[in-house]
Amino acid sequence: MAASCKDCDGPFVWDTSALLDASKAGRLDVLGDFVAGSPAEPWSHYITATVEDEIRQRGHQPPGWATVVHVDGLDEIVAFGKWAMRLVASPHDRGEATVAAWAESHSAIAIVDDRPASQEMRTSGVHVHGSLWILCRAVRCGRMNERTAEGFVNTLVDNGARFPFARGGFLNWAYTQKLLP
Repeated sequence: MAASCKDCDGPFVWDTSALLDASKAGRLDVLGDFVAGSPAEPWSHYITATVEDEIRQRGHQPPGWATVVHVDGLDEIVAFGKWAMRLVASPHDRGEATVAAWAESHSAIAIVDDRPASQEMRTSGVHVHGSLWILCRAVRCGRMNERTAEGFVNTLVDNGARFPFARGGFLNWAYTQKLLP
């Protein structure tokens, strides 16, 4: 039986890297299916316009299952200024800054795989997790089983995704991190 999914059901705002990894593997639509929540409790997913641009500039299409949002409201602009000073060391970091600003302004959960950026967000009170966390959450909530999750992550690894384990190590890592029961 699936666990309750009310403890952290979003909204979620995604950074570029996890989406690019899934797109490179030809599995962006599959990722969307896994993180959809349930018909009774759908999860809301967003990407910032900057993340959308970063994905397109790398020759990929943004996910159709995520709504594009703009960081242009007054609170969002102020938050972006703060995050740009903290996170932007190169043009590739702009997406992370917009994700942090939008997450902070909308009490959303940021999905960010860059460790320094996510640590900075967490230290500053932004609710942030990596893409592996949300996949584990999808397992706990019954959106996929462990074997499917392992296969999905292996496909990402085979296509260049970098994780803290080698191919075939996802489930052991997830249990060690206490992300799976």
